[in-house]
Amino acid sequence: MKKILIMMALAASVTGVAFASPQTSFKEGQTEINVGMWDAEAHSNGYKSDGEWNFLGGVTYGINEKWAAQYQYTGLHTDHTDGNMNEINALYSFHPQVAGFVGWNRIYMKDFPKRAFGSDDQINNIAQLGIIARQPINDVVDVYAKGALGTEQTSMWEAGVNLALDKNVDLNAGYHYLNTKGDSENNVSYKGFIAGVSYRFGGKDHTGEVFEEAEPNLDYEAQAEEPSVVTISSNQGGPATTVEVPADEPVKAPENDYYMNSVHFDSDSAALTDSQKANLKDFIAKAKETGHTFKLVGRADPTGSADYNKELASRRIESVKAYAVSQGVDSSKLIPMVKGAEGATGPESRRVDVFEHK
Repeated sequence: MKKILIMMALAASVTGVAFASPQTSFKEGQTEINVGMWDAEAHSNGYKSDGEWNFLGGVTYGINEKWAAQYQYTGLHTDHTDGNMNEINALYSFHPQVAGFVGWNRIYMKDFPKRAFGSDDQINNIAQLGIIARQPINDVVDVYAKGALGTEQTSMWEAGVNLALDKNVDLNAGYHYLNTKGDSENNVSYKGFIAGVSYRFGGKDHTGEVFEEAEPNLDYEAQAEEPSVVTISSNQGGPATTVEVPADEPVKAPENDYYMNSVHFDSDSAALTDSQKANLKDFIAKAKETGHTFKLVGRADPTGSADYNKELASRRIESVKAYAVSQGVDSSKLIPMVKGAEGATGPESRRVDVFEHK
């Protein structure tokens, strides 16, 4: 265990890649594979069997941005007992840092002496309900906690730390505890340190085309190749006139993106509040009336990592877009553009800006 902690500390000192926990937020089509070891010792009715390292591992698949399916295997082998645990869970993301899960768990215990809980073999089939929470410490380290209650007098909890080696690769270490029914009078508990690694791949976003950078003047029009001659037309104050000037002379680009308003969000949240829905009233009415294109520019404060802030800004855009579409706006007229983090911190940085393009 000491070597594992030293390795994680050294990795933290040299890496600067963001960590996005797969346990509490998901992407459609993304798969996570985790493998590790658990030094589990067993206790029951005064009986103790010293710990042995067990294999644990599983796979989690993102069904969409809220739901995921998971299979998890955990060995229950100790010095003098044997067994395993198999879980199938459905996970739901309430918040980027909080998820709940419900599922079925089969716990198989064997080789306990009869004096421990009256039987050599015991199988518990359990319905369980639990919650997972995480808290970022910095760009590469999260702490997490996980707990569940189930039938057959079962309870389970785990706490530890995750370290990002890459945006898709994490190391983790912690402590795991399991307690379940042995017989009518005695329970069996397993406890010990765990360590492992997780790897994620695949998945997709639903925010459309993403622009990594945007011009500071907020004019997001794609620029055509510069011609040898620039033609300027104007009908202000009289008949339309056309003037041709050399391309190397400075010409101010026409302003055709008009700022309407902004929708603000709570810290680390993409949930659209009722008060902010009211801010969208004029935008929605004009979009339905004119059929113009509107650009939704997502932003975040620089509290988290660059990758996480872009993902958070994307989800904020999706919240605004989904609400506008639910009110009758044509989704093809809404263009998402991710700005990501700005220099400033605070509530003003956590927003989606709405621009009318005409």
